[in-house]
Amino acid sequence: SSGINAEYGGARRGRFSENGRVYPLPEQSTAFQTAGTFVLWIGWYGFNVGSTLSIANQYVVIASKVAANMTLSAATGGLVCTLLNYLVHGALHVPMANNGILAGLVSITAGCGVVTPYCAVVTGLIGGLLYFGSSKMLVKMKIDDVVDAVPVHLVCGIWGTLAVGLFAYPEMVSLYYETGSCGLFYTSWCNGNGGYQMAAQLCIILANFAWSGGLSILIFGVLKATGQLRVDKEDEEKGLDLTYHGGPAYELMAPAPLLPDYYQGMDTPQLSEEGAGPLQRANNLPGYGAVNQASANDLEQRSLP
Repeated sequence: SSGINAEYGGARRGRFSENGRVYPLPEQSTAFQTAGTFVLWIGWYGFNVGSTLSIANQYVVIASKVAANMTLSAATGGLVCTLLNYLVHGALHVPMANNGILAGLVSITAGCGVVTPYCAVVTGLIGGLLYFGSSKMLVKMKIDDVVDAVPVHLVCGIWGTLAVGLFAYPEMVSLYYETGSCGLFYTSWCNGNGGYQMAAQLCIILANFAWSGGLSILIFGVLKATGQLRVDKEDEEKGLDLTYHGGPAYELMAPAPLLPDYYQGMDTPQLSEEGAGPLQRANNLPGYGAVNQASANDLEQRSLP
C-alpha cells in the first residue's frame, strides 16, 4: 500500500532535482521517533506473545520462546543497520537504528513461535540487510517513501514470511500447531513436508499482494483522479503543522542543517517566487533556527551524492 501511494502521490517537492540529485529535507524529532520505536517494540510483545492466547501447559514454553525470538531479531536488525550506516556514511544515525529494530520485528513476526533463537538472529540479520539495501534502492529509483514503509513492512514482511518456510523447527511447529510440517532446512526431519510449508508461505504472500495491492490501486487511484491524494502546493511548502494544526510541532529543535553555507553552490530546487528552497525557507519558520556546522557535516556524510 505504501509503495503504491508513493508511486501515485509522487515525491515531496524538492526531494529530487531534474538532473538526478537527491536533497535532504527537514526531519522531524529523533527523540519522538525513538520513543515511538520503543512503544512499538513493547507493544509487539503483546501482539505476538499474546497471540498464543494462553500460558497454560505447553503454551508457556511457546510464549517465552516468542518473546526471546522477538528480542533477538529486533536487536540484531537494529545493530546491523547501525553498523552498515556507519560503514557506508560514517555516521551513527539514530533513525536508521530505529528502522533496523522495526525491520527485525517485522522479519520475525511470522515465525516467532516456530523458529529457534539462533534462527531468530539470522532472520533479524538478513532483515536488517534487506531493509538497508531496499531503502537505498528506493532513493536511487527516485521513489520518495518518507518513512521507509516499503523497506520495513513490504520487503522485510516478505522475507519474514519466507523465513518460516526455511527455518520452521519441527518440534516447535508440532508444539504450537500440532502438525508435522517444518522448514526446508529441516525437511528430512518431517517426512519431506518442508516443501509444502514453503509452498504455503508463497501462497500467503501472493494472496496478500492481490488483496492489499488491488485495494490500494483502487483507493489511491480514485484519490489521485479526484485530486485528493496530495495537499496544495502552498500547504506543502509551509508544512501541515502550520497550515492544518496551527503551529510548528517541534519548537525546540531545528529539523535539519539549514545553513546557507552548506547549500552554497548546490542547485537546490526553487519552490517559491522568493527564490528560497524548502530547506532555507524552513529555517525561517517559527520555532526553527540555524543549526551548527557540525550538524550540517553529519547530514552530508549520510546523504546520497
